[in-house]
Amino acid sequence: MKKTFFDYYSEHAKKNPDKVLLRIDDKSLTYGEFMQKTAKIASGMKKLGIGVDDKVGIVMPNSIDWYLVFWSAVRIGAQPAPIDPQSGILELSQLLPSTCVKVCFASEKYRNNNIIKAIHQIVPEKVQLSKVVCFTDNAELINDTFISADTFLAEYCGDECETYVPDEDHVMSLACTSGSTGNPKVLSVPYYGFLETQDDMGSYLGFGENEVMMLGMTLYHQGGFGMGLQTTIKGGTVMYQPQFNPQTFLETVQKYKVTVIQLTSTLAKVLLSTPDFEKYDLSSVHTSYFAGEVLPKEIADVFVEKLGIRVINVIGSSETTTMVVWDSAIDGDKDPSDFRKLPFTDVRVLDENGNEVADDETGELCVYTAGVITEYFGNAELSSEKIHTDEQGRRWFSTGDLVNKLPDGIVRFAGRSKRIIKRGGNLVHAEEVEACLLTYSKVAAAAVTDEPHPVIGQQIVAYIQPKGDEKITRGEIAKYFDGKLSAYKVPDKIVLVEELPKDVGKIQFKYLRKKQY
Repeated sequence: MKKTFFDYYSEHAKKNPDKVLLRIDDKSLTYGEFMQKTAKIASGMKKLGIGVDDKVGIVMPNSIDWYLVFWSAVRIGAQPAPIDPQSGILELSQLLPSTCVKVCFASEKYRNNNIIKAIHQIVPEKVQLSKVVCFTDNAELINDTFISADTFLAEYCGDECETYVPDEDHVMSLACTSGSTGNPKVLSVPYYGFLETQDDMGSYLGFGENEVMMLGMTLYHQGGFGMGLQTTIKGGTVMYQPQFNPQTFLETVQKYKVTVIQLTSTLAKVLLSTPDFEKYDLSSVHTSYFAGEVLPKEIADVFVEKLGIRVINVIGSSETTTMVVWDSAIDGDKDPSDFRKLPFTDVRVLDENGNEVADDETGELCVYTAGVITEYFGNAELSSEKIHTDEQGRRWFSTGDLVNKLPDGIVRFAGRSKRIIKRGGNLVHAEEVEACLLTYSKVAAAAVTDEPHPVIGQQIVAYIQPKGDEKITRGEIAKYFDGKLSAYKVPDKIVLVEELPKDVGKIQFKYLRKKQY
């Protein structure tokens, strides 16, 4: 019988019960506490009526509570569905029904987003939930449907809960990624495939129980969660921040003698620009793990040559986990955008007809890993378009990434085939921003695209055709977006135009940058 996640965690808890599994700022969770507390919370979930394959929403920022809720759901065979806590009313009103969430666990707020108040505005009028468990001290937010976390722990939770053993095809969780309004993407993550890929990647990186990993990405992001799992499955410690702060990040690395740091290129630029960066002791760090953005060679060189830190750069996706890698210890003579497959992955570079391209030609990167999602939940059409099964029964994913196929099995990242804007560490769909803009009374038409930015990689540019002689500012748009969409989806730049170039009713994006407005 295959080992489960809880087989691993139970073994670590028996061997090192007081070993810290997770640390977030000054709060920590040991392996022993993890086993005890997930049993307690899982028993409470059962009393709430949550069973195998039921969906459990989590709208919370990085916290010990987030981690316990997620794994408590997994422990009883339910499927946690983490949702970005920056999500506003419009996003939640789509994501909660799309995930078929039965019960939701929510924090009161995150940054300027009042999460529970937003859920109040759509439950039960627009979204049906049997219960919302609220991490709040505000009694005004509590009623028959919205119960406090304290009440949940006191009145629903016991001390013991049997651990569910999944079958071969069990879906572990639902991962929500940025999708256009009305059609969010919800990914069905395979239990054993996800476990296998994270275990394999942890082994490739040489992680063990003495590893201490500090992550810049978030728990509710599938990548940030998965990369942390590569450490904990080996018995090590993972660390997150409630919100990224460069000075605190560096202080934490120094204080706890962190051995692995996970960053995006944007976060790395911010860290390197921190005042008195050189005063921090980073001698404990042996590996810097990059994902989520293109990694310029200049940044990689700083870590490898000046700081003496091994750099791992990966292309991965929520649909596949890790796919291909650039490892400075092996690939240091190549550009960080030149990737090779890992021992446990396979790649193909295909043309528009599904045929393998020749060397030095460009095509779409298609990837096999054991962790390729089983489907886009509730979207059979997208599933059949993006997920393909070969004669060996292996699932392949069409990534939408364009790569040049080089000799010796190397693929060079060339760009993305769709209109996804990579703003810092966040994926933004231009269509979603356009849809929100078009609900504003002063906007007649809108087209959203991107421009290169020296710090965040790409910035969001909105070309707006106002109604009449209306004057629209970015500040006005930011105020309008507040509470509707995540703050990072607010356009960075507003360009007012007399008329957007159109052909047969469709906006012609190729003409937008050519016109001088």
